[in-house]
Amino acid sequence: MVYRDGRDITVMPARCAHQSGPLDQGKLVQVDGQACVVCPWHGSTFQLKDGAAVHGPASTDQQVLATRITNGVLEAALP
Repeated sequence: MVYRDGRDITVMPARCAHQSGPLDQGKLVQVDGQACVVCPWHGSTFQLKDGAAVHGPASTDQQVLATRITNGVLEAALP
């Protein structure tokens, strides 16, 4: 899943850390001023900047992949 906010880009696996729900189909929301994604299956909510779980039922953070832009192409490291 790729999220862009201005020059900031976040890439994370499209499956929720809780029970592999389709996180890439989740709703984008603001929680305490932070952009977040809400898993459509059970409502786990993760900050997009660092994958921190802000609402359960997920008890672990969502992995955020290391990224870089090379010659105008976004590259993400595999987990």
